[in-house]
Amino acid sequence: MNSDHESLELIRRYIDGITKPEEITELQDILRRDAIFRRLFARYTSLDSALGDGRLFAAPVTRVRSNGSSRPSLKWLSWRPLTAAAAGIVLGTFCTSVVFAYVAPSFGKVVTLLGESFESVPTPLAKGVPMEADHWSGDYTEVVGEQQGVKPESGKKMLRFLRADYEGKTNAEGSRVGDIYRLVDMRPYRGEFADDGVVAQVSAGFNMLEFPADERYHCSLTLYALDAESVPTGSTRSGIKLDEAPLGSHKRLMRLDRSPATWQRLTSELRLPPDTDYLLVRICIQYTLKSAPQPTFAGHYVDEVRLSMARRNPLP
Repeated sequence: MNSDHESLELIRRYIDGITKPEEITELQDILRRDAIFRRLFARYTSLDSALGDGRLFAAPVTRVRSNGSSRPSLKWLSWRPLTAAAAGIVLGTFCTSVVFAYVAPSFGKVVTLLGESFESVPTPLAKGVPMEADHWSGDYTEVVGEQQGVKPESGKKMLRFLRADYEGKTNAEGSRVGDIYRLVDMRPYRGEFADDGVVAQVSAGFNMLEFPADERYHCSLTLYALDAESVPTGSTRSGIKLDEAPLGSHKRLMRLDRSPATWQRLTSELRLPPDTDYLLVRICIQYTLKSAPQPTFAGHYVDEVRLSMARRNPLP
């Protein structure tokens, strides 16, 4: 085997059930001598599924796509702790001499990617879509404590939207949408959603001051899946073209009520494409009437932002 690409191709051919006898021999040889390859093989063939239901290797399940084509997919079952894993698992009929000193990650459980209650974060940048991962940026906002009768959903802090524009924004006058973004680097997890089996979920709590009955406000949560080319170094809001660049996206919208005593929670989910490099979380407050006078917000808040991923079906 001459390259990592060829090694992964061999695994793919095995999963698809199209390996030739000489490729089976080659696969056995690599499994015997290459520990990293053994880990990859265990991951991509869902070894935990085989152990979970008593079979050494799970047979591919054909999933029909909307365009009528099909592709093999391996059923995923939660990893069950096995004492034998500590000493290595000996696989039987396929490669009797191969020992796996490897324990697969527990992906039946939810993996938290972001948990933000704004208790100890600096004021987010007012520079549109963030240029780097792991910090908040967008329109003008501030981190505040309880104010004007609105208490944080949890803890002592929450994020308040101030304006529907950011530093240097062109044509800001008349804007009625306030955005805040968070870019999350998903490359460390790429091996976990290579089979289209992982769903990312974002949720957040929203609240605002009581407002006139003739006004309307909505909040929204959007998840965007991006590849690395869509997030170049030094990118800005105009650099990431959200209408063109995403590999996939999902948006949920909710009308805000007029009670500052209650927090409303909104959730959005997205099945991750295998080539996802980044997730972009977009949190939005919008004045929905055309008569909005200024791009400012009197008292609109968000708190308890949670981003996670897990192997399961998405919400309808």
